[in-house]
Amino acid sequence: MASTDYYWSRVPGFGKMWFLILPRNANSSAGGRKLLGSVVHDQEDRLFGPTGPLGKTYPEPNFLTTPQIILKAIEANRSALEVPSGEEIILEDLFPPGFKIEVEKNKALKLDVGNFPGLPISFSMDYSRMKKVTMEFGAGTRKLIIPTGYLSRLHDFYKGDDSKVPDSAGVDISKETIVHQILLTKEYSVTFESLEEFKPQFEADIAAKNAQNAGKIQFKLDQTTRKKVVVQVNDGNEYLIALNDIDWDKL
Repeated sequence: MASTDYYWSRVPGFGKMWFLILPRNANSSAGGRKLLGSVVHDQEDRLFGPTGPLGKTYPEPNFLTTPQIILKAIEANRSALEVPSGEEIILEDLFPPGFKIEVEKNKALKLDVGNFPGLPISFSMDYSRMKKVTMEFGAGTRKLIIPTGYLSRLHDFYKGDDSKVPDSAGVDISKETIVHQILLTKEYSVTFESLEEFKPQFEADIAAKNAQNAGKIQFKLDQTTRKKVVVQVNDGNEYLIALNDIDWDKL
C-alpha cells in the first residue's frame, strides 16, 4: 500500500496534516470522528508503486483496535493524570468562514490518476496535470485535538508499557501510531487548477455529476481559461477531511 491510496497531500504550514483523497462521513462507524484517539497502522509507504523501495511511514486511516482506546484510557485515569473533572480532553479549534489552504503541485503526494481531491463522490482526475489545489472552508469547520501533554502523561502513567492500555491486546501500540488531530467540515469547496485546458468530455462529465448531485455537490468550470474547476460541497453532512498522528514512543 502507498500513502497515495488514501491521501493527496500533507499540507505544509498546516501542521502537516494528512488530507484524505476521499473524505469520511464524520458519523461513520468505520473511521469518521472516532478515529480521534484511536490506534491505527503505521504503514510503510512504498515509493514508485507496490514494488518500489520503502519511504516514510503514514497513518492508515482504519481502526486496529477498539475505537478511541487512547482517549478512553485518558478519561479512565483522569485523577492519576491530574486532569480535573469537567476539563475537556478534546480541544476544539474553530476556523473562520473563508479559511483557505493552497497546495502547489510540488507539495502533492498524488502524481497520477486518482479521485478528485477531497470529494465524497467518485470523479477521476489526472494529478500529473495539476498546477494547484485550493480548499476553502465554510462555517463550522473545526480541528479537534487531543493535547500531547495528556498523551505524554498517559505514556508516563503506564511507564511506557503500551501493553497496559486497556483493549490493546494483540496490538503493539509502540509500533503503530495514534491519531491525535482531525479536521472536520460541513461546507467547503475544492478548486483544481490544471496546467492544460480541460477537454469537452470533461465538461460533459461534470454536467452529469451536477445532475446526479443537484443542490449538494456542484462543479463549475472556469470558461475563461478552461483550466480551473471549482467544486462546492454542501450536502448537509460533516466530513473528516484530514488527520494527524503521533507515535507512542515519541511521547
